[in-house]
Amino acid sequence: MNDAQNEEVHSSNNVEELVSSKYVAFCDILGFSAKLANNFDATLDVYRRFGERLDPELFEHGVKMTMYSDAILLTSDELAPVLSAVQVLWFLALTEDLMIRGGVAYGRYWERRNGDHLMVVSDALAAAVKIESMVSVPAVALSDDIEIPLEFWAARYAEGPYAVPLLHFRDRNIVNPFSPIWGVSAAHRCRELMKASPAHKQKYLWFLALYDAVSSDSQLVPDSAFRELLEKEIIKWVPPRATLQLSDAGTGGG
Repeated sequence: MNDAQNEEVHSSNNVEELVSSKYVAFCDILGFSAKLANNFDATLDVYRRFGERLDPELFEHGVKMTMYSDAILLTSDELAPVLSAVQVLWFLALTEDLMIRGGVAYGRYWERRNGDHLMVVSDALAAAVKIESMVSVPAVALSDDIEIPLEFWAARYAEGPYAVPLLHFRDRNIVNPFSPIWGVSAAHRCRELMKASPAHKQKYLWFLALYDAVSSDSQLVPDSAFRELLEKEIIKWVPPRATLQLSDAGTGGG
């Protein structure tokens, strides 16, 4: 093999050529290890159902999922599809009386798949795993360095807090675990889980506080974004007893 051929092979195997920037979500099932220790067979049945229901067709185009043990890895070139995919995880988990915790980060990502083998090198994954380990409540939190376009926050007022994938709650940007058809039932399941596991009461109370904030139509937008929405007249106060709505400027109306 001559020098030119050597260079060609080296280039084709060069990891740097395959590196791309992606949004990466790393989520795990809360209490999975304890559930296995307490009742392996029952936990396995729940896990199988959960895994079987995680059909890739449920995710938006461009989202890739990998599941191993109690961890789920989601990747996409764009933020919105990852948020939507995590919402799917939330729905399926809660319907199986499970809760998830995780992190979302943006950065370099490289993977190589060979049959059943998967190799991943990613600073985004490392950051997402770190966020997951630091989140002490049932939430999937976004890295602070992810820039959130203003339209994500405007959607909260255009569509309501149940219908958007992103919320700001207690100093965190988090994936919304609720939806227009999945709010009361999610809170009910959380209360039942709290009764079954009183040792983790504080985690469940946090989730119920989030539900109360959503159901009461709280701000759920960072103060800085809220001010910008007002300054740009994308939202405005509508008297009496001010209900925030999109202004004509924000909706394109005349």
